[in-house]
Amino acid sequence: MQTLTWQSIRAIGKTDNAGRWYPCDDVADYFATIRSPSRAWPHSYARAAQTAKFARWLIANRPTIAAQLKIGA
Repeated sequence: MQTLTWQSIRAIGKTDNAGRWYPCDDVADYFATIRSPSRAWPHSYARAAQTAKFARWLIANRPTIAAQLKIGA
């Protein structure tokens, strides 16, 4: 399973002034149970977005976004 690159992750979210990445509203559902970024864990959402599990979720639940990011079958 193909996973997202940092470039793809940046395309579906934003970073704040401290460099913490936050997902856009379209994919925020996936991150509801994941620890939000903090000073101690600045990349918690971004690390979760790099997993094969997130890529599978994206293909199943947001196929348009998955196609734009060129992930999938």
